Amino acid sequence: MSWTYQTIEREGFALQVAKNRTEGPHLFWIGSSLYYPRVIPKQMADQYQITIVDQRGFAKRTKSKPDTKVDYDLEKLLEDFAFIQSELKIPTCPVIGHSGHGYMALAYAAKFPNRVSKLCMVSTGPSHGSHMLEAEDYFQKNASDLRKSAHTANQIRFQKNIEESPADFFIHFCVSQEAKGFYEIPFPSRKFWEGIHTNKLGFDYLFGEVFRDIDVSEYLNEVSVPVWISMGKEDFQVAPYYTWESILKKFPQVKMTVIEKSSHLPFLERPDEFLKQFKNWLDSK
Repeated sequence: MSWTYQTIEREGFALQVAKNRTEGPHLFWIGSSLYYPRVIPKQMADQYQITIVDQRGFAKRTKSKPDTKVDYDLEKLLEDFAFIQSELKIPTCPVIGHSGHGYMALAYAAKFPNRVSKLCMVSTGPSHGSHMLEAEDYFQKNASDLRKSAHTANQIRFQKNIEESPADFFIHFCVSQEAKGFYEIPFPSRKFWEGIHTNKLGFDYLFGEVFRDIDVSEYLNEVSVPVWISMGKEDFQVAPYYTWESILKKFPQVKMTVIEKSSHLPFLERPDEFLKQFKNWLDSK
């Protein structure tokens, strides 16, 4: 699949945008314009016109000034996405966020309901806070000895990697979670991160503080469009699928599907099943 790229500067950040060449229904995908084209399956890219936008954590700075948490305020990111959607004349369409980017997509749908027709959150737990304690318990109870052994070895490599290049902490961390985040192990996930820039403060703040303390119910109260949550049954990287149950009881309009034999990237690992469920949800009323 061929992707084209352009850069849109905003408030000192060079936000990169990736678009495929397919003529089909629009999808607006929030996250990294370099990472996601590498993991979105061809079956999906062939059927949908996908625009993938960087969030500021992945954007290079265009002005020489120190980073501050204010630069990565969630509201600023939402304004970035709205600006890009307007600039590129992307119509109201489904919005997708994977993992921590699911919170960004959720907040975007709440703030800009006129720009979002449906909301898809993939492999996003209820928060990165207390719910994550259940993730470790789920891992200890359900992971194979082979998976546990691989994870232990990855943690040793992780410590060496952050000592060598601490600025790439987020990438090293994601790679260190391979045994928790991929159904097939070992899995060479570092290839997906080649050439990707990260702003450490942005990830420390957003993923370590904002998404730790986020209350998804507050946002779901504001979201007026259909919501679908897709979780991998073997995803040990985020809070497991069943931690959503108490929240979904309060929001029966939110639909959730658990995909067997997949982990943190169900669209990559089970593309046919994911796409079938995605299309069924899009077609539903």
